[in-house]
Amino acid sequence: MKRFVSCFLLLMTLSTGAVAQSPGTVRAVVYEFLRGQTAGQTGQVKIEVEQPTIPAHMPRCDRLEPWLPAGARPWGKVRVGVRCVGQGNWALYVPAQVSILGNYLAAARALRPGDVLTIADIELRSGEITSMGRQLLTEPEQAIGQQMRFAVASGQPLRATMMAAPIVIQSGRPVKVIVQGSGFSVANQGTALGNARAGQAIRVRLASGKVVSGVATDNGEVLIRP
Repeated sequence: MKRFVSCFLLLMTLSTGAVAQSPGTVRAVVYEFLRGQTAGQTGQVKIEVEQPTIPAHMPRCDRLEPWLPAGARPWGKVRVGVRCVGQGNWALYVPAQVSILGNYLAAARALRPGDVLTIADIELRSGEITSMGRQLLTEPEQAIGQQMRFAVASGQPLRATMMAAPIVIQSGRPVKVIVQGSGFSVANQGTALGNARAGQAIRVRLASGKVVSGVATDNGEVLIRP
């Protein structure tokens, strides 16, 4: 949808006839494209487009089409492609910078591996978020209840890669095993043969010595559905 709106605006701008390939024209095309791509983005968006160098022999064009290279997104430093659709058959790349001033989560204290986060462990800050890496957390719900994978210093921005769902079953510990089927439920006891987070598969050795496989639940039990 963003791409459609952006291209529509550009076509309206360029529909009056052949357009001389001035640096200002190409720069305006890139700016409008990025503005459309970032529409709806939370936070204050600032777009800066470098003045492109246009070769003197560049043919005139009546339709310019911008695009982002595969895997790129309008975030931080980016190169936007601009191609001539029609008789010109040329393309160039224009460097740009998309800066976003928004809220993000940071560690309210030094965090250690294994810490399960509470509201007291995080704080909301404001800053230029495109320079803070991917998967930056912006809402408390994204962090509360998660378990730290490694140490993080106080004040450091929090990213999804720093944490995971907490371990609910520990290897070697007793665990309740529930076999649940249509109209029946049978409970048993066993010993966990590995660590598991909620939703992960886990093997358990029952008192009889038989090893079974099930899925770890939020409350630390193992559920087996025949």
